[in-house]
Amino acid sequence: MLACRTRLHSILLLCGFLVALPLHAHDRIGSVSHSIVIVRGDAVSYYLNMSPTIAELVKKEVDPNSADFQDYFSSELSVKTWDSECPLAWIEKAAPQPAGNWIVHLRFQCPREVKDLTITSTLFLDLDETHTQFARLASPDDPGTAMREAVLKASNVSFHIPDIRTGGSALGDRALSFFKLGIEHLLSGYDHILFLLTVIIAMSLLDTVKAVTAFTVAHSLTMALAFLNLVSLPSSVVEPLIALTIIYVSVENIVAQNVRKRWLLTGLFGLVHGLGFVGALKVITVSRDELLLSLFSFNVGIEVGQLLVIAISIPALRYLRRRAWDRRFCRGFSQGAAVLGGVWMVQRVFS
Repeated sequence: MLACRTRLHSILLLCGFLVALPLHAHDRIGSVSHSIVIVRGDAVSYYLNMSPTIAELVKKEVDPNSADFQDYFSSELSVKTWDSECPLAWIEKAAPQPAGNWIVHLRFQCPREVKDLTITSTLFLDLDETHTQFARLASPDDPGTAMREAVLKASNVSFHIPDIRTGGSALGDRALSFFKLGIEHLLSGYDHILFLLTVIIAMSLLDTVKAVTAFTVAHSLTMALAFLNLVSLPSSVVEPLIALTIIYVSVENIVAQNVRKRWLLTGLFGLVHGLGFVGALKVITVSRDELLLSLFSFNVGIEVGQLLVIAISIPALRYLRRRAWDRRFCRGFSQGAAVLGGVWMVQRVFS
């Protein structure tokens, strides 16, 4: 089918809404902390490792040498067993680490021997609503061995372990957590979604499959290379380039006669988007034996989120193509997408 032809009168249709969208549309992981939980009898040790970013925010909010410091953790972190609260007995602060991170050791005293465990954490969400905490239940005999894992954030503040003796599958927990992160990252990535919609709006179903496949292969490649530190570009370069890909495809929709070979272009642009996808994942520190599983699960989540967007969009586009105003809609959509891409590019270059 022919690509959309130009018509400029609708170029400002969506401007007001588009400018209000977030500058960095897919940065869903903000500050990060890691915790290791070890249970011995009726005592729960909670070792919390705060990134430099969150450590500085905490120090500005609460004086580490005051009673308010322990009160803050007591109010934001709850440990329960047998449906009984385990109060915070004491807190020990380690010296700041050379990298700037900060480790605190919290000890919770339970009324009886711990069999099941429920941790509810809203730590640091008052300071950063995008904060993510990676919690791990470790073996008391070997703290380096993970028994269970969870990702705690605003949408999921609880970590429940029905039986700490049998533990569970830390690998399964990790795979599921990173899979969910990948889906959320794609669905919250307005620029990635807009790019996909702009790519497929002027294409047949077969050409859409080719373009999306090329995009998937390309961004999976750069995600892996970037996460392994084999390729690196600063976000100040990647973010404007992502906006530029939206502008280019939108303009091509307006002026091009034929977009059947677009899969070559989306493959090239997918290399750029892959660097954007991995930006959130790289703030998470995982050991090398965890790296491949985390990357794979995150990427699968990205693909599932992408398929959800396409599965919802294709029936709507097929409906539009049976209408007389199909080409007018395509022109208006592409013009609006080009405007948004331009706004984002300017914002990201000068931010």
